[in-house]
This record gives sequence, C-alpha cells and structure tokens, in this order.
Amino acid sequence: MHPADVIAALRKRGTSLRKIAHDNGYSHIQRVLTSPWLAAEQLVAKALDTTPQALWPSRYRNPATRALAFRQTRKIVVTMPSSRDRTAPPGTSAGARPSRTRKP
Repeated sequence: MHPADVIAALRKRGTSLRKIAHDNGYSHIQRVLTSPWLAAEQLVAKALDTTPQALWPSRYRNPATRALAFRQTRKIVVTMPSSRDRTAPPGTSAGARPSRTRKP
C-alpha cells in the first residue's frame, strides 16, 4: 500500500500514526511507511482492522527475511484503546497530561 493511502485510511478512521505511536509508548512510527518495522506494522494493521501482509505484501514475500525479523523483534501485545475505554486517572481532568518533575 502506498504511504499516502495508509495515512488516508488512518485519517478516515479518526486516527494517525502519531496517535497510534503515543497510545503504544512510541515517540513516532512514521518510518514504518518506508521501511520494515515489525512492531509498528502490527500496530498500524490493527488500527486499520487488517493484517500487515495486506498493507505491505512486498515485505512478506520472502518468508526467511520475515522469520529473522520475528526472532529479532521483541514480542508486543497490540492494544489499541478506544476513545470510550479511556478514563482519566483520579484527580485529573480528561485530556490533561500529568505533570512531569525534573530529576536532580
């Protein structure tokens, strides 16, 4: 799938690469559009209710290459919280970020 098509499909679903990355503990995952990244491929595919193989078939043509990627990648559990599942922690307002303290 062309990178612009992936971005458009995510926008149609009301999400973005930045939101997916943030929700799953990454600072960014834009690199997944141009190069193989097993964990990010799984996250994007989950957000689009499809498989990574359907989005990027050329990356999955050589099973040996993908097997190596699976062995070298830490195993992740793909969890995409829906907007209705999000609740603010006690003492904060919904949408407010917790304050950060500097380490000495």
